[in-house]
Amino acid sequence: MSIDACIAHAIHSDLDILEALPEVHDIPLEELEPYIEHYVVQVQETLYNVIVDRGEPYLRSRDAAGLCATCLDSGISIPPHILLKMCQTIMQLSELDAKFILDTEEGKSLYYVKMAITV
Repeated sequence: MSIDACIAHAIHSDLDILEALPEVHDIPLEELEPYIEHYVVQVQETLYNVIVDRGEPYLRSRDAAGLCATCLDSGISIPPHILLKMCQTIMQLSELDAKFILDTEEGKSLYYVKMAITV
């Protein structure tokens, strides 16, 4: 799976907006969607840049904690326990050879996955 897809999936499944952005409780409703969208796009771009620039050794060694520390050191402002979970998801997905097919009507994502089974 591409790094972009891994990051997008980690954001979707692991990022708790209310915990990462406690200030959203004070934002007027009409400003909430663009505020959160801007934040998510910024997080995705920053994570991508950090992983491409400095994350390769951590991906190869399967070191989610090291990748998390590198991201925190690079200024990604996500609570560490959430960022660690996201990095673990990125690690798990980066080793999969999967291709996105579609989102179902029930809101589930469908992927084609190629895998080898050793018996």
